[in-house]
Parts: sequence; structure tokens; C-alpha cells
Amino acid sequence: NVNVGVMRFTGSDGGRVLQAISPIDTNRAAILGKINALTDGGNTPLAETLYESALYWRGLGADYGNLQVDANGDPIGDIDPKAFVGEVPGTYQSPTMPVCTRNFNVLLTDGVPVSDEEDIAKVPLNLPEFATVRTACNGTEADGRCLDDVAENLSKVDISGTTEGEQVVTTHTIGFDIDLPILKTTAEVSGGDYYLAENVESLTTVLTRIVESIVDTGLSCAAPAVAVNSFNRTQNFNDLYISTFLPAGRVHWPGNLKKYKIVDGVITDDKNQAAVDTATGFFKEDARSIWTPVTVNDGPQVQLGGAANELPASADRKLYTNFTSVADLTAGNNALTPGNAMAYSTADFGLTGAANEPTVENVIRWARGQDVLDDNNDGDTTDTRYAMGDPLHSQPAAVVYGGDAANPEVVVFSATNDGYFHAIDGSTGAELWSFIPKRLLQDLPQLMLDGNSTYKHYGIDGDIVPVVADLDNDGIINNNDFVYVIFGLRRGGTEFYALDVTDKDKPELLWTADYAEFGQSWSRPVVARVDMVHPDINDEKAVVIIGEGYDTVHDTAALPSNPDNVGAGISMLDLMTGERLWRAGRANADLTLSTLTRSIPSQVRAIDFDGDGFIDRMYAIDVGGQLFRFDVFNNKAPASLVTGGVIARFGGEGIASAGATDTRRFYAAPDVSIFVDKVLNRRFLAIGVGSGYRAHPLNTGATDVYYSLRDPDLYAQLDQDAYNNYDIALDGDM
Repeated sequence: NVNVGVMRFTGSDGGRVLQAISPIDTNRAAILGKINALTDGGNTPLAETLYESALYWRGLGADYGNLQVDANGDPIGDIDPKAFVGEVPGTYQSPTMPVCTRNFNVLLTDGVPVSDEEDIAKVPLNLPEFATVRTACNGTEADGRCLDDVAENLSKVDISGTTEGEQVVTTHTIGFDIDLPILKTTAEVSGGDYYLAENVESLTTVLTRIVESIVDTGLSCAAPAVAVNSFNRTQNFNDLYISTFLPAGRVHWPGNLKKYKIVDGVITDDKNQAAVDTATGFFKEDARSIWTPVTVNDGPQVQLGGAANELPASADRKLYTNFTSVADLTAGNNALTPGNAMAYSTADFGLTGAANEPTVENVIRWARGQDVLDDNNDGDTTDTRYAMGDPLHSQPAAVVYGGDAANPEVVVFSATNDGYFHAIDGSTGAELWSFIPKRLLQDLPQLMLDGNSTYKHYGIDGDIVPVVADLDNDGIINNNDFVYVIFGLRRGGTEFYALDVTDKDKPELLWTADYAEFGQSWSRPVVARVDMVHPDINDEKAVVIIGEGYDTVHDTAALPSNPDNVGAGISMLDLMTGERLWRAGRANADLTLSTLTRSIPSQVRAIDFDGDGFIDRMYAIDVGGQLFRFDVFNNKAPASLVTGGVIARFGGEGIASAGATDTRRFYAAPDVSIFVDKVLNRRFLAIGVGSGYRAHPLNTGATDVYYSLRDPDLYAQLDQDAYNNYDIALDGDM
């Protein structure tokens, strides 16, 4: 939702509007046409042109850029008639500005101010409320003296008398093959940025950065988290924890974790006001999330407020990794501190030791939040850098450790694609500690240098699944209670991790799981109990059920001609150790199914029908659209524990020559519910599954469909022969 206009310097004095501000989505060709038609030559009256832009923004009478018409009233020249009221000479048509719109000028020049002296008299006289900001144009220059004065006026004086709230303009400046102090000052006084460019490549980079900063309220959110009221398990607390992020064209995408409340079904902020604009679905500009200082309205701004700005000072931060075999992540060289730098090799951090690379110690200091590269340009490389990465797909989790119903002690666990697993105090937003898996340490240098990137960088991007065992049901984690958190990396890798966070201040690595058959660890882990006879299963018979992941062969639109190499299976892992206790797959499996040809990135749906605490049924769908049903039997060894097979095919799998329209991809877990068909007077299981190409969301080659299937065998368990001869439902049957 970006509107763009184009102005240019005239050949002598001032500037003119070539393209009125209009939506880029519908006027891209016209805007590009005006830019491509520009010719070089002429003077650079910078201040007079910025002054003309102020007249346009405010809807005042044109000066240097007035529309010219012939005797018939038809426009002459390249000035856009749409920039004027009634498309006739005289008064500018102020651009449309909804409430709290963010407005920008981008001033590009390859020369000093020339033919730029008339601004000294015109600016103080013609700009509304000029004297409230400055009494006169500062400086002694003959040309361009008022450039910074105009920019500051635009940034501090409301430019619209008809739009509610204060509408102002920020000015960014670019010196093309020239470095002008006045351009730097002009940007700074208006809250903008000054850039230098010397060729097409660097100019493209600069313009890209400016566009990124302009659209940086393109706030995106992962699914929020709420804490279960452990003192009344029929309720949730009203606190809402939302992970936010900002897409960028660089390695690092900014992110944050923010807290709000739900009051009478409305998301409210720290001021007890509705935080979300119902017309846009975005946070209001004047909203303030709960952890944010009272002097700041973070609104839709990702990098303002929130947990990102409550990070500890870099010297005090508790940052851990699983470098040693010791489970205690706080012990010894598991602590990522400058003092432990010598324990690590350059290879551990993806470095070669080359002279132009950062040192291991500097990478560790940066990872802890020290501003070693002086990102804030304050000349200090020892201060703290307040930044978090993006939680693109990872959903946070909130766990109540104690307190009482009025003041619960909550810890929020959040993960980002910078590779951090954060533990955040739910009351203050302060970070208790962070964990970076050892395998992701090698990504830190590229995140630190943060170069341009065509591809998204991934770290920890899987959902966080908490396992809370409050064995005495007192709402407090104590005695023999325990809290584990389990997560995968999604596109960040193939591993699953389990941390023991029973002591919220002293995390331990419970286990990691990474088997040869695993693809990227997309599948949300499901914790359940299975009545399995196995010598290594824990006393509670608690397992973690996962689809074995995603095979990146499906990043290509065509359906692969061969079965997937990884991810085509389902595993049950021991909750306490991560040992694989049972597996379904094409080979090396307890349940061998030749139909398990496609990877399973989605969550497996596990159901306990009879309420005995052990699951009886599982449903899963592979990425190719094959819907599997599995029956789980009690008191059985792995080889006879489960029967199952395909009950429906909704994608290209099984079609001899599947075309693009049939090659649907399925990434979401089946939804299962019991319903009664009153006509037939019997109960069924309704199974819902929907397709969508998550690897390429804009790809329209396939015909995406949501299917609802009836399973008549509500409680009946089938033997393997029945599954091998099952009447499989197809797309054409629906």
C-alpha cells in the first residue's frame, strides 16, 4: 500500500511535479515511463525544489511548477495535471493522506545548489507556521540556504488541515558522486537519513534501503501465545504475547516480541486502549505495547519497544550454546562469553581466519549484543545493540511457573531466524537467557555483517511446544514437576531440540534428534502417550510424534518423478531421551509402507478415542496430498504397534502424468472432528485438509482445494490387510 510521485529540477529555477502521488500497484508503468523519459542537464535548485514539494504536500498555490496549458486548455509540457485541483493551473491537489500516514521526500542530486537563491525570501513568507520552527533560513550561502529549513518545517508542522492527527514529511537525501554537508543536515533535522552513491549499483542499493525503511511498518506477526491459567485450568490469562517481524533484503530481518492484553475480546495496549485499527488490521500508530516505555508509542513499528529493547547490557547477557557434552547449558564453555573465545575454533563460527574476517571473540561480543560495528554511528563500539531476529513461522509459548492468579510468574519462550531461543520474563519483557544451537554458530558472522541477500536466512523457525508437568496440580513448578520445550528448525536444519527448563534460570539440553531419514524439521511436535512395549521407553510411556520433515525437492513446482529422499515417514521419539522408538517408512521401519513416497512436513494428528490416556489413531498428510490413517494398538511391541495406509489422494501422487493443476502441495495438519449425520443416524469422523504451495505462495499453477472427507470407522481398528486393500478416495470422488 505505497503511493509514489516524481518531481524533477527545472532547467533553471525550482522544480515541478512530473507524476502526481498515486498507488504504485496501479500506476507502476506510468511512474516508470516518467522516470525513463528524464534527460540530464540543467541546474540543481535543491532548496527551491524542496520548497515546491512543500507547496504540493500542503495543497497550496504552485510557484515554479505551475501547470501550463494552451489556448484550448490542454496541458503543455511534462507536468502532471493530476497534481492540480480540477487539473487546471493554480492550486496543487494535496495527496490523499489517511490518518497517521507516513510521508517521505527522497531528494537525489549530483550537484551543489545552483540557481537556488530565491528560497531565502519565499520560504519564510509562504510556508505555514515557518516561524514556529525557525525565524529565518539559517546559514550564509547564496544558493540553497533554506534546504534544511524546509525539511525541518515539513517534519514538524502538520501538512494537512483536513486529516485527523498530525501529518508530517520525513526527508531522505542522496548525494550521487558528491558529498554535501547540507544534504546530511537536511536529512538529520527531518528525521531522515543521508546516503552516498557513486554508481548505478550503489544507487540501487541506497534506494532499496530507503524503500525498506519507508515500508518498515509492513508489520507481520507469527501466531500469538497466551498462558494457560494453571490456577484454573478452564481459563487462559488475558496476556497476549505477539512475535513481530519486518521483511528485509538483507541477511538479518528485524523482529520483536510484544505484550498486550485481551479485554472483552479486544486487544488492548498499555494505555488500556484498543491497540488494533479495525479498518487495516495493523496496530494503531499511537498504540503502546505493555513493555514499552511510556514516552514511546511503538504502534506498528517492529523495532520500537517490546522485548528487543529490554535486552540486558551485553556484558550481563546470559547466552548459551551446546558446545560441550554437558547437559547444563550454563556450565563451562557452553557459555558464549568473550572469556571462553579461545575454547572455540574459527571453523565453529564458519570462519577461516582470513585477515578481513572478524575474530571469534568479536563475533561472540556481537552475538551478546555489543555494538562492535558501531551500527548506531555514535562512535562507541562498546555500547549495547538492541536487536532481535525475526520469528517468521515460529510460534512463541508462554509457561506459568508460579505466583498466583492475580500475579502469575510467566516465562515466554520465543525463537528467531538469527538462531536464538529466547527466554523472556513475562512481567518485564527482560531476557532471562538465550540459547543458540552449536550448528547455527557458523551463521553468526554473516548475520553480523548483514549484507544484501536475495534469499531468506533461517535459524530456529519451528513452533515451540511446551511440555508442562505440574504433577501436584498446585499451579507452581516445584518438587518433581518439570517443564520441557521442544522445537524444530524448519528451514534452519533437520534437527529437533528438547530443553529442560524446569529451572527457568538454568536451562539444560535434554536431547537432540536428527536421523538420516529426516528432512527439514517442519513438523510441529506432538507429545502423547503410547502403550508400547519397548525396553527403553520411559515410565510414563510419553513420546514425541513427528512427521519426518520437508524435502526441498518440492521447492520446484513439478511433481518429482522419484520418491522423496528424506522426510517420507513418521517417527515416535522418547520424550525423555529423544531415542526413536517407532517409525513408519518405505524402509528401515517398524511399519513398512511402499506408499510413503512423499515427505511429511505437517503436524501429525493424534487422537485418544477411549479416554484411557493412550492414543488410538493418527492422521497425517504428505506434501503430495496422500492422506494416511494409522491405528495404534495397546500393549504391543513396535513391530505390531501400528497398522495404517493411504485412505485418500488429493494431489498429483498416483496420477501417471500429473499436470500442474493436479500438483497440489499440502503443508497443514488434517483437522479431525466427530459429527452426527442425522439422515443416516450414525456418527462419522470429519477430516478436513487444504492445499497451498507454501514454498511459492504466489504460484497459481495448481488448483488449490479444501477437502472434507468422512471416515466411517470411528472406533474400529483395521488390520494391515484391510489397509492394503482400502478403497482410496480421489479428488474426482469429492
